[in-house]
Amino acid sequence: MEAKDSIVKLIKSLLEIDRPVQRQLLIDYLMGRRSRQIEEYELFDKETYGIGETHDEDFWSSLIDAAYEGGLLKQVASKNNALIPTATGKKFAGRPSSFIIPDDEPINESVSDVPEIDSLLELAQKDRSATAGFASPHAKQQIKLITAIDRHIALEDFAESEGLGLDEVLDDLEMLAEQKRHLDITYFTDEVLGEDCMRELLDYFQNAKTDDIEKAMAEYGDIYKEEELRLARIVFRMNRIETGS
Repeated sequence: MEAKDSIVKLIKSLLEIDRPVQRQLLIDYLMGRRSRQIEEYELFDKETYGIGETHDEDFWSSLIDAAYEGGLLKQVASKNNALIPTATGKKFAGRPSSFIIPDDEPINESVSDVPEIDSLLELAQKDRSATAGFASPHAKQQIKLITAIDRHIALEDFAESEGLGLDEVLDDLEMLAEQKRHLDITYFTDEVLGEDCMRELLDYFQNAKTDDIEKAMAEYGDIYKEEELRLARIVFRMNRIETGS
């Protein structure tokens, strides 16, 4: 498939935004969605805002992957791996050439390529609604969540894009921990809480007789929000899964 024009739209959008951009924010921008960050940064006034509204989220997500793999985009580690165009990408936008995505490689990324979700896909296939015939909403939601974490999307942004509260995302993460699935969300907790606070809370859960959240609130409720304590407990549980303890 020839994707030259779409790649140009992608790079020109990044150039006009003129700042490192997280993947979900970039997709929202291309599709003309009025997300919280779009409003906060006043990006809706940009000329390229909504330039890709004729394509869906899967299309743009996969195109971003293709542009990254093709050396047209790069991640900024200090900005939580936010995306910016490379010098090659900028040159491409100025003098575009053919950019072919092989027909035998679908434009939408298969979630089966994301680590640790094969069994969830099996669950989604097996767990059917007797009346509607659809896969379990919980299984589908967990697949989306794991994919978002693999891409280092902020959990608050993921929650907003799915029309959820952060507490509902934490519910899913706690469920995944109970299923013995290890996910690394430290890219998010380090941003929200900071490494020192995380270290303090992990030490608490390590030494406490129980990781009951009410007991943690009694100890730290005047310092941390319940959601922050739940995040720390999830990291603690995920670490135990990784070490097998």
